[in-house]
Amino acid sequence: MAETGPCVSDPLAEIAGRLADVFSRYQETRMRGLACINPRLSVEVVAARLVGTDWMGILVTPWCMNLVLVPGQESSRRPGPVGSKQLIQLPNGAVELIAAEDPLLGPFAACSLFSPMDDFPDQQTARMTAEAVMAGLFTPVAGPVPDRFALRGGVSRRDLLRGMVRGG
Repeated sequence: MAETGPCVSDPLAEIAGRLADVFSRYQETRMRGLACINPRLSVEVVAARLVGTDWMGILVTPWCMNLVLVPGQESSRRPGPVGSKQLIQLPNGAVELIAAEDPLLGPFAACSLFSPMDDFPDQQTARMTAEAVMAGLFTPVAGPVPDRFALRGGVSRRDLLRGMVRGG
């Protein structure tokens, strides 16, 4: 039998898998029976990418959608104490993240995008929204970079979900 060589791990898939596992357990334990759960949705990690040495992706759950940053070992974006805030610069502007920690994930930081998730009719809509948000965060703006990421023009979540967002 031929040897295939050492197993090379995929950091995007490995971290996404751990994140999905942790939040699936939260759904089964901490979130079980709560009214804020959208039964049409499940836990899924969408649009994961490496940003320098850091992992970044969007976590979709039946109760929230968060942009999540898991710092790499050499990262300068180490989250501070749990609950502390930090601004990180992305091509579309700065995003405020809140530090968190989990025994299986270690330190990470998150930015709430949607909560609760009642306006999402299905998993596909949540996934498409997450992909669009991530693409928008990494699309450079023309002109000066905004101080903070924000939906321009008072766009509501409902309009965002209906695809009614227009450039500002």
